[in-house]
Amino acid sequence: MLRLGLLVSILVGVTATAPPRYEVASGSRVWIDGTATTGAWTCEADEVRGHGLVADGADLAAEGTVPVRDFDCGSGPMNRDLYRALQADAHPTIAFVLTHADAPRAGAVGAWAPVRATGTLQIAGATRRVSVAAEGRRLGDGRVALRGEHALRMTDFGIRPPSHALGLVRAHDAIVARFDLVAVAR
Repeated sequence: MLRLGLLVSILVGVTATAPPRYEVASGSRVWIDGTATTGAWTCEADEVRGHGLVADGADLAAEGTVPVRDFDCGSGPMNRDLYRALQADAHPTIAFVLTHADAPRAGAVGAWAPVRATGTLQIAGATRRVSVAAEGRRLGDGRVALRGEHALRMTDFGIRPPSHALGLVRAHDAIVARFDLVAVAR
């Protein structure tokens, strides 16, 4: 879900002389798209936190988090169902930690380049290894952008898909986590 770690791979692969640390900027967002017995739904969060480091032009370290209670589904009951399903009280954040990234070498400002990142994704206290394909680009002025999506199943993280109205309204297990991030050199 939070493929912030991909951001660091952009620093190595898309920029030739990157500053050592980037931080997620305001305006970045993560959202979840899914379906239910009543139709499609989306829950969006815009409080994305994270950073990426590049040492000696090769060593990578990155992590990103999103507070569970920052997700807004556009409906109070849906928000409550999501927070309960994600165990927001016990596990208040969703986190991604980069373990490996592949990206092409320097690209032109504005040109999108493919990025593949592998890392650990922690949701509701369960941690799973994921590999995410995305694309990134340099924006100039020390900024980079990263966008992508990753399909997953809630049950893979031990999450029971939310339901209410005695089970008549049920979210389906398959969801797609999407992200659109901008990071700034600090």
